[in-house]
Amino acid sequence: MSQIAFKLRQVVQRMWFLPAAFSLVAILTVVIAYAMSGLVPDKLPFTLSSEAVESILTVLASSLLTVAVFSLSTIVSALSSASASTTPRAVPLIVGDRSAQTSISMFIGAFLFSIVGIIGLSANIYSEAGRLLLFAVTLAVVVLVVAALIRWIGQMSSIGRVGETISKVGSATEKSFRTVPGDGLLGCRRLSGKPSGEPVFTHRTGYVQHIDLSRLQELADEQELLITVTARPGAYAAPDRPLMLVAGALPEGMADRLVNAFTIGNSRTFDSDPRFGLIVLAEIGSKALSPGINDPGTAIAVVGTLVRVLAQRPEEDSELKFERLLVAPLDPDDLMADSFRPIARDGAGSIEVMLRMIAGLKTLARCRPELERAARGMIADALERGLTAMTAKSDKAALKAAAKTE
Repeated sequence: MSQIAFKLRQVVQRMWFLPAAFSLVAILTVVIAYAMSGLVPDKLPFTLSSEAVESILTVLASSLLTVAVFSLSTIVSALSSASASTTPRAVPLIVGDRSAQTSISMFIGAFLFSIVGIIGLSANIYSEAGRLLLFAVTLAVVVLVVAALIRWIGQMSSIGRVGETISKVGSATEKSFRTVPGDGLLGCRRLSGKPSGEPVFTHRTGYVQHIDLSRLQELADEQELLITVTARPGAYAAPDRPLMLVAGALPEGMADRLVNAFTIGNSRTFDSDPRFGLIVLAEIGSKALSPGINDPGTAIAVVGTLVRVLAQRPEEDSELKFERLLVAPLDPDDLMADSFRPIARDGAGSIEVMLRMIAGLKTLARCRPELERAARGMIADALERGLTAMTAKSDKAALKAAAKTE
């Protein structure tokens, strides 16, 4: 994915984009109705007064403004609830929820359509044919608004809820693993051994959100370079941490061109960073185990989601797309630590959570050979933490039995 496509995708996911798009479509609809009125003969079998159309538009305008404000307040409340009960890192997924955005956008767009239509009727700019066309479009808008209201009623029952948030984070992580399958080589050559080359730094501080690998490959071909990417998406970037190591002659200005292929922002994103999704899921499970919430059932649900995401992640795409780029594979130990260490730490005293986590780790060890060693290591870590935190002999015995190697 190019940088332009990545940035365009980020803009499209913003909460204001769909309402703005629907509002523009609504205004264009009224303008087109006025323009098309000249193509329809004025002498029609029946006429439609301005008051008849204006009354419907007035009802829409007065009611949809209230509905739009109520919908936005519901979204704000859901974001606050999700941030308090799960983790603030999951909020962007709720903001980017297409179904919720579509409903709110429909309300705002229909409201602006009504306002512009009322202004046009009051200015008497529509002919009889134009009023008829406007009336037909108004009826279609009413149908769309009713459908959006029914859909919104169903969405309000789940938006911002803990279970729905876990599901959204899990889906985002699965999608990220499809973007970065298998060992996460991103279509580059596998780095084996110690990397070498001249380090290239950035002047910015933040997180790598995206890398335009096609652009890096073009620059490497142009100067016959071999580039080792040391800061993959999700890595922390700073002026003292190299983004890449370059083997070959770097002409003046080439380092800046290479750095420009990296998109660095203030926070991590889910798009090409599957580890971030695992971290967010672990945060939800860890927060559920805090003394203030004390909800082991949510932690168990998170463990189940983590096991499913890791067990079903796609295999490595064997196609080599960027032969001049080298990337280190994802470390299984990092995946296990991101996913289960916070839950093992905060849930060490809960036998139910620990048993479920050990069972999930055994499933990963059996189903994914590349994760077996790391999963066995995490089982040993969970056993040590559990034996230290638990006081009941029966819980310790059950934990030892569960962790026993098959």
